[in-house]
Amino acid sequence: MKITLICHDIPYPPNRGARVEMWRRIKAFYDIGVELQLISWFSEPLQPEEIAEVKKYVKEIYLIPFQHTLGSFARRIIDLLQYPLEVTSRIVRGKEFNTLLSDVRAFHPDVIWLDGIHGGEIADKLSKNLNVLLITRSHNIEYLYYRRLLASTTDFTSKLRRYLSVSHLESFEKDLLKRSALFYDISADDLKFWQSQGFKNGRYLPPIVEFPKDNNSKEACDEISANLLYDVVFLGNLKVDNNVAGIVWFLTQVLPVIRSALPSVKVLIAGSNPVKKIKQLCEEHQGVSLSINPASSIAVYQSGRVLMNPVLTGSGVSIKSIEMLVSGRPIVSTPQGIAGLPEEVRKFFKIAVDAQSFGEEIVRLLSTPQKLNVDQGLLESLFGPQIIEGVVSDINSLL
Repeated sequence: MKITLICHDIPYPPNRGARVEMWRRIKAFYDIGVELQLISWFSEPLQPEEIAEVKKYVKEIYLIPFQHTLGSFARRIIDLLQYPLEVTSRIVRGKEFNTLLSDVRAFHPDVIWLDGIHGGEIADKLSKNLNVLLITRSHNIEYLYYRRLLASTTDFTSKLRRYLSVSHLESFEKDLLKRSALFYDISADDLKFWQSQGFKNGRYLPPIVEFPKDNNSKEACDEISANLLYDVVFLGNLKVDNNVAGIVWFLTQVLPVIRSALPSVKVLIAGSNPVKKIKQLCEEHQGVSLSINPASSIAVYQSGRVLMNPVLTGSGVSIKSIEMLVSGRPIVSTPQGIAGLPEEVRKFFKIAVDAQSFGEEIVRLLSTPQKLNVDQGLLESLFGPQIIEGVVSDINSLL
C-alpha cells in the first residue's frame, strides 16, 4: 500500500505533542510495510541528520517553506475572505502546485492521508485531481477549540489573530470531514460529538505510545529512584495557549496551596518554546526550574515524584496524559486533562477541579509516596503501534 501523508506541521523532530503523534504513526505505518510520501510545511529547514532520520521511514519527502514575502502576505489577506488563518499559510498554487501534483501522481498513492485539517485545501485538491480517496486525521474539534481560545484571549493582537483563525473554520472543517472517505478522531469524546452531528464516516484512532522495553526491570526501577530530582513535574509545549494558561494557573494559584504544607517543594516546568510569561513566572518563584526543549520526555517524567496536567481548556486528547501513564508515576490532572481518554485508563488519574483540591492532592501524594500500578499490557492494547493495522484494513476495504 502507498499513502501520501499531508502533515499540517513537519513531524520531525518530534518535540511537541502533535509532532510526536504524527511521527509515531509514520513509524507504525512503515513497520507494517506501508510506503509513504510526506508533504509538510516548515519554518526552519531540517538539518541533514534530521532529513536522514525521516528518510529511514519515508520514501519521498516534499517540504514546503512558509512564505513571508510581501506578495504572500497580500495573497493571504485575499484568502482570508474564504479560509481560516492557519489554512491560508498552507495553500499551494501555480507552478509549485503543478510540481507537487506531478510528484504525487508519480508516487501513485492509494489514498491521501491528511494529518491535521489546516493542510486540507491542498489535500482536497490533490484528491480531486488524482481521483484518490481522502482520509483525514482529526486532532481536535478545531472550530470549537479555536472559539475557546478566542474567548480566553485578552490582548488585541492575539484576539485579532484568534478571530481570523475562527473565521470560516466551522464550515471548512465540516465540509472537509464530509468529503473524506473516512476520518479518524484522536478522541472518543470528539467522535461522539461528530456522530451527534450526523457524521457516519468517523472512526476512533488513539495516539500511539512507545513503551520502554525494560520499564519493569530491577535496573530500570533502581535508575528511576536515583533520578528523583523534583517533587512535581510538568512537560508540554510552553507556547500553546491552553498549556500556558494551565501553567500560569498552577504557579499563581495552586503552588501557594502546596507551599503552605510543603514550603520547600521543588517543581520542574519542561517543554518547548516557552513564552515570556512562563519564563518570568519560573524565575520569580523559588524552587521552580524551567527546562527548555528537553532531549528526553522519559527522563523528564522519571525525574519527578508526582506528575501533573493542569490544563483547563482544550479539545482532542492530551497526549502528555497518556505519556505520563507509561511512567508509572502518580498523576494529578484537571478534568480537561483526561478528556477523550478511554474509560479504562481514566481511573488511574487523580482528578482535581479547582486550585485548592489540585494542591491538596499533590500534597497528599508527596506525603504518602506511591507507585501508579498500570497494567502495561492494557496500555499497549489501547495505544500500541498495532492499532495502525486496523487503519490499513479499513483502507483496503475501501479500495
